Amino acid sequence: MLHTDREREREMESKIEAATGKLVVKKVGGKSTVTRCFSKYPLKFIIPNKVGSSETDAVWVYTLTYGGGIVSGDSISCEITVADACTAVLTTQASTKVYKSLGSKSSEQILEKQIFRVVLDSSLVIVDWITSGRHESGEKWDFELYRSTNHIFLEGDQPLFLDSVLLEQGSITNIAERMQDYQVIAMVILLGG
Repeated sequence: MLHTDREREREMESKIEAATGKLVVKKVGGKSTVTRCFSKYPLKFIIPNKVGSSETDAVWVYTLTYGGGIVSGDSISCEITVADACTAVLTTQASTKVYKSLGSKSSEQILEKQIFRVVLDSSLVIVDWITSGRHESGEKWDFELYRSTNHIFLEGDQPLFLDSVLLEQGSITNIAERMQDYQVIAMVILLGG
């Protein structure tokens, strides 16, 4: 199906309206700089003025959620764009907690940052991980569904790395039984030189 420029523009506008966060990093005066920053409840971005040495050209962005985590009914969707020759670190102040959903209200976090488009000389570090829960509260893989997708595309839409993790409660065994004694799933990707 072919889209006109106006249709693509409308599609992007609706994505932006639906997003709870949008961040753009571009070069300004030779330094990586946040040129656009938007967030709305339940998400907040914190961008400190100084992190690390002054010679380091990197923008640090901390994501926070009101209430100390993702609560029943929260839906977070972010779009992060980092321009050529820029460096950005997207992190949280602590691990993001997801609290039990009440009734039919589900909670979700969708990060467009998990789709990466890189050029040949790009460098990229991804650390994507999940823990089994709060052990002291008796939680161990106590959720209905977890899905994490990390895709890296090289110049245009050439797939370089495609990965998906799906943990879903089953009718025969639950997630905790399948995970046995494992408490963490982690993936680390180092790309570039």
